[in-house]
Amino acid sequence: MINRRNFLGLGLGAVAVAVIPGKLSAIDFRETKPKAWTATKVDEAVKELFGTTATTEGSIKLNAPDIAENGAVIPVSFETDLKATKIAVFQDANPESAVAVFTIPENAVIDYAIRIKLAKTGTVTVIAEADGKLYSASKLVKVTIGGCGG
Repeated sequence: MINRRNFLGLGLGAVAVAVIPGKLSAIDFRETKPKAWTATKVDEAVKELFGTTATTEGSIKLNAPDIAENGAVIPVSFETDLKATKIAVFQDANPESAVAVFTIPENAVIDYAIRIKLAKTGTVTVIAEADGKLYSASKLVKVTIGGCGG
């Protein structure tokens, strides 16, 4: 005999499986674009991933703190209404510039939040590819030493 709790658990599990998109695909950019992950300059990494460095500022809302007291866990979020197919995050404070690359499914809502690590003060850049063009947003994040706030 099945009790109510088990029945609800099974029912919710079935619903969760039913809402998973039927067609997921992921590209391993570390394998397909290895030079992008070892590039020490943002422009080098952007050129490896997108084929060009020509971007248009705007169309992306980037949020990151002005001052981060802990460079190990810096919250970065970004959103856009662009019909982007690929979005990448870069920074210029660590030895390797590329942070993350996202392949965007068709009709997706682009509103992402991640945490990144910065060894020192640097600029975080988000680049989106949409309709054959690149759009970017950047923000300087000041990383304080020892959490002294200044």
